[in-house]
Amino acid sequence: MTHSLTTLFAAMALASSLGAGIAQASPISTDDNRITSETFANPLLRNGADPWLEYFNGNYYLTTTTWTSELVMRKSPTIAGLADAPAHNIWSGTDKSRCCNFWAFEFHPLQTADGLRWYVIYTSGVAENFDGQRNHILESEGSDPMGPYQFKGTPMPDHWNIDGSYLEYKDQLYFLWSEWHGKDQVNLIAKMSNPWTVEGEHKVITQPIHDWEKSGLNVNEGPEIIQHEGRTFLVHSASFCNTEDYALGVVELTGTDPMDPAAWTKYDKPFFSKGNGVYGPGHHGFFTSPDGSEDWLIYHGNSSPTDGCSGTRSARAQPFKWDDKGLPQFGEPLADKQQLPVPSGEFGPLKAQVEGVKYRIVNREINQCLITNAKGDVSVSRCDDKASTWVIDQANDGLYRFANVAEGTFLTQENCQDSAISGINATPWVASRCQRWSVDASHDGWFRFANERSIKNLQAANCSTKKGAAVVAGENRVSECTDWRIEPVSKFAIVNAHSGRVVSAQQCDVNANANVVQYEYTANACQQWQATPTTDGYYRLQSSQLTAQKQAQCVISVAGNLQLGSCDKDDSEWRTEYMPNGSLRVVSRKGGSSMKVAGESYANGDNIVEDVWKSTISQQFYFREVK
Repeated sequence: MTHSLTTLFAAMALASSLGAGIAQASPISTDDNRITSETFANPLLRNGADPWLEYFNGNYYLTTTTWTSELVMRKSPTIAGLADAPAHNIWSGTDKSRCCNFWAFEFHPLQTADGLRWYVIYTSGVAENFDGQRNHILESEGSDPMGPYQFKGTPMPDHWNIDGSYLEYKDQLYFLWSEWHGKDQVNLIAKMSNPWTVEGEHKVITQPIHDWEKSGLNVNEGPEIIQHEGRTFLVHSASFCNTEDYALGVVELTGTDPMDPAAWTKYDKPFFSKGNGVYGPGHHGFFTSPDGSEDWLIYHGNSSPTDGCSGTRSARAQPFKWDDKGLPQFGEPLADKQQLPVPSGEFGPLKAQVEGVKYRIVNREINQCLITNAKGDVSVSRCDDKASTWVIDQANDGLYRFANVAEGTFLTQENCQDSAISGINATPWVASRCQRWSVDASHDGWFRFANERSIKNLQAANCSTKKGAAVVAGENRVSECTDWRIEPVSKFAIVNAHSGRVVSAQQCDVNANANVVQYEYTANACQQWQATPTTDGYYRLQSSQLTAQKQAQCVISVAGNLQLGSCDKDDSEWRTEYMPNGSLRVVSRKGGSSMKVAGESYANGDNIVEDVWKSTISQQFYFREVK
C-alpha cells in the first residue's frame, strides 16, 4: 500500500516507532488534552496550489506553489495544524535563469550510499514570463525534509518542461514530466543516471485523447506514480487548469518496460473530477497515514467554477480505497467544511525519530543533563548517557515538544490538569497538551520550560542538586532550579529565515578574519558549525573549517560586522532565543545585539552583521542538522 519511492519510506515511518509501534493508550490522551479534534475539514490550506504532502518520523510536511522566488515548507504533528504552521523558506532563487515563478514542489525520499536523502523537484524560470519554466532538483544534506538543501541540477535545461516526478521500477530510476508537443501538453518519461540527470531517449507515455482531457486546452500534466500490490499506476491531471473540468486520469503500466509507450494503458474515464461544490480538482500526490494503514490523496481544488488557475486553489486531503479489481477509487471531492476523521494513527500512541538538530538540556543547578530510559523515567544525570539528547521540535501555536533521540518518546507531564506538583516522564506521542512546552528565555543564555496545560515549570524535584534527581513540573521558582541550558550536540547549518541562505565564510576563505556572509548551501565545511558551551548558557559558534594554519575559528563581531576570529576572544560568545514560529534569535553576549543579514536580501554574499533586535525576518535563523 505504497506509492513510488516509499516502499522503503513507509517502512521507515513505521520503523520510527522504534519497535514499540502503537502502544497502549495513555491516561493523558483525553479529548480535553488533545491539541486538535478527531476530525478536520478541507481546505487544509488556502492559496495552496500544487500541494505535496508526506508524513515522516512524527510530522506531516507540506509544500505548495508560491509563485515567488521562495520554496517554503510547513510541518506539523497533526494534519489540521498545517493550516497555521509557519512557512519555512528552505530554498530561494537568485540565478536569473531559474530565479522566479516557483511552481509545483515535490520532495521524494531516496536511499543513497550516504543514507536517506530527500530530492526536491521544482519548476521555476525567469521573472518576465512563464516561457522559461524548467524542472530543477535539490538534494538534502541529511534525512530532514527541512534541509538544508543544495542545488544539484536542471535535468533538461534546453526546453520548457514542468511537473517533474520520479518512478522507481526494477531498480531503475525514471524521470516523469510534462511539456508541449504542438497543440497537446503531454507527459513523458526518461531514464536517470542519478536523481538529477536524465539519459537516453524521451518517450511520450500519456497524451490527451479523450474529450474530458480537452476542456479549455488539450492537457496531460502532473504525472504521479502510485504502486499497489505489484501494479504501477500513473495518475495525471487532465484539461486546462483554468476550467472547472480539470480532473485526474489514470494510466497503468501493463507491460514490462516503462520506456515503451505501448506498455502503458489509459483508462477511458476520469477517476476524480468536480463535485460537491469543489471545482477543478487536480495536481495531486499521495501519502500514507501515520500508522501506515490508510492511503490518502492530496490535491488542490476551487470553491467556485470561475476561479481557474489562480491563488484561490486550496490544498485538500482525503482518504481513498482500492476496488476488487485493484484500481484506486478516489471517490468525489469532499465538500468544503465537511468533517472527516484525521489520518489513522495521528493520535498514536507512537514513538518517532523526529528530525532536527540534537540538543543536550543541561540543568543550571546540577550541571547535569535531562535524560530518560526505556521505562520513561526522567531525571537529571550524566550527559554522556545514550538517552541525553533531544530534538526540540516546533509543535504549532508557538509551542514545542521534546523528542528523545534514543527512545523516540516525548517529554510529558503526568496529571497535567492537576494543580499539584506533577511527575515527568517520557511517553509515546498522543497529541496531548501535556506534551507541549513553551521555551522561554530566562536570563543570560538560560531557559525555562512551562507545560502548555499546567503552565508549570520543568525542574529537579525539591530543587535537588544531586545527580540522578527526578524531574517534576512545579512552580516557577525564579532561581537556578528552573533554569536550563540548551546545548546543540549536532553539527549544523545556520539558515536565514528570510532568504533560505546559510551563514558561511566568504568564498570559504581559510585565512584568519574571513568575512561572514550568507550563501546558498553547498555542503562545504565553511557553512557548517558546532556549538561549544562557555558559561551562563552562552556558547561559541565554531566553524568546521580550519584556517590555513589549521587553527579553529569562531564567529566574532568586529564593529558590528561578523567575521571569523579566535575562539578565545570575548566577542565570540552567543546565545539563542526561540521564536513562536520556530526560528531562533542569535544574540551576542558582548554587544547584546542580534545576528542579521545586512541587506535583507536573497543574494549570495550579503554580509552577516550584528544589529539591534527589531524582530525582522532577516534577524531570524534556523539551525539545521548536517552530517
